[in-house]
Amino acid sequence: MTAPVPAPSRPPPSTRRSLRADERAGRPARRSLPPGPGALRATGRFAAEWVVALVLLQLVLLAGLIGAQAVPNGPIVDRLAQAVADGDYGPAYVSDGMGGRADRFTECVELGYGVSSPDDPRSLWFRATGGPRLESCDAGAAQVRALAAGEQVLPPATYYRYWNGYALVSRPVLATLGVPGVRMVSGALLAAAGVAAFAALRRRAGTAAACALVLPVAVSTNALAMPALAFTHALALAAIAAGVALTAVAAGSARLRGWRGAAVGAGGAGALLAYTDLLTTPAMSWGLCAAAAGAVARGTATRRGPSEEDDDGGPAGARPALSPVLASVLAPVLASVLAAGAAWPVAYGVTWVSRWLVAAAVQGPGVFAAVRDKSAERLDGAARAVDPSFGAPTAANVERWLGTAPTAWPLLVVAAVVVVVALALAVQRGGASRLLLAAVLAAPALVVPAWYEVLSNHSQVHAFFTYRSVPAALGVVVAACVLAAAPHRR
Repeated sequence: MTAPVPAPSRPPPSTRRSLRADERAGRPARRSLPPGPGALRATGRFAAEWVVALVLLQLVLLAGLIGAQAVPNGPIVDRLAQAVADGDYGPAYVSDGMGGRADRFTECVELGYGVSSPDDPRSLWFRATGGPRLESCDAGAAQVRALAAGEQVLPPATYYRYWNGYALVSRPVLATLGVPGVRMVSGALLAAAGVAAFAALRRRAGTAAACALVLPVAVSTNALAMPALAFTHALALAAIAAGVALTAVAAGSARLRGWRGAAVGAGGAGALLAYTDLLTTPAMSWGLCAAAAGAVARGTATRRGPSEEDDDGGPAGARPALSPVLASVLAPVLASVLAAGAAWPVAYGVTWVSRWLVAAAVQGPGVFAAVRDKSAERLDGAARAVDPSFGAPTAANVERWLGTAPTAWPLLVVAAVVVVVALALAVQRGGASRLLLAAVLAAPALVVPAWYEVLSNHSQVHAFFTYRSVPAALGVVVAACVLAAAPHRR
């Protein structure tokens, strides 16, 4: 007697609905298979290519620094002398007209970077890899007058703890257009980068997410006043915005779609900021880039994933803990956030350390001792204005933001309302499991307080500009909640 043939098992209802959705949309059926050896090899190959590209990028950055140093110092000295005479060089700090103050100390540093007597006997290579600079503001003005009078001024080439890549803009523009020209060009770059970031996010993640990630910094900090008051911060903010745009474009590109694009974009953003910035608001760049990667992944899944009509369709309480629809969205979002969140600090750190290696190759191992001492000071060095207790740096920056920016409290209230409404809508549309998606998208905001606590000294001494990362973190949270509430559409 022949044994009965068992009937083939049917896939669960949720899987059948997903397969029907794929068939209707003309998509190939999806399979939930674990990654095989081929996928692991592809991931390893991508990681190796990413590292090689990052190393090669350091050579490009070094070439740029040499090119900036090659700009003749004679015209720069003439322009600086005019700025000193006009009162356009310093003082160290001025009111920003928005309740806070602008950092012209750093502006004086960047204006004097690479400046020495036109007959400086040191080679271009030595000066480019070492980094001579004038003193800041008052002492720097005296040096500028001496240079203009024909005296020989040879500052030590020891400003190598930063790349000082801003010199690619500041030195040629200063030599041709003077200090006002540097400010105008910096403002133009900030505007262009800001528009690019907003446009890239809007196209790939939606208008609401783009507004949430861009507007808080624009409307509740002194960022928009920086081109006229402290162009150095304008250039840093432009680099941050450009990095966000790069991350969004790379994460949404056809060739690099997904976590690979997120790693490429965020890595480029981290390297760019390490090259151009003097440690103003790195946490803003890190958090916004990781958030942008997640937002683009969510936007892509929203446009291309299965619709919620293919989900269980019952009341929120009857839905499974994690529906297939939400799972299809959560996986790429989580992968993109993790990839960008890991790639940014690696690229930032490698780029910064490579600067020290270049300087040490020319000037010897004493470079590392100098960098170590300054790093220890910025991490947890004692100072009269520094509270060593845990949480003090974060509290100092939050208090600075709320107590300085007149628009901070209104923005906070609006953000709270949007978050509550968006989360309620998210739960109504997809059940409590949507809160997990919101948490993943909001996770990059944690970078900001973590950065404050690690760099305790720096975050408290310079809270008058590091506070800008606080509204950026708030924007990440708002964007996360808005994106979690967005409906899944085919």
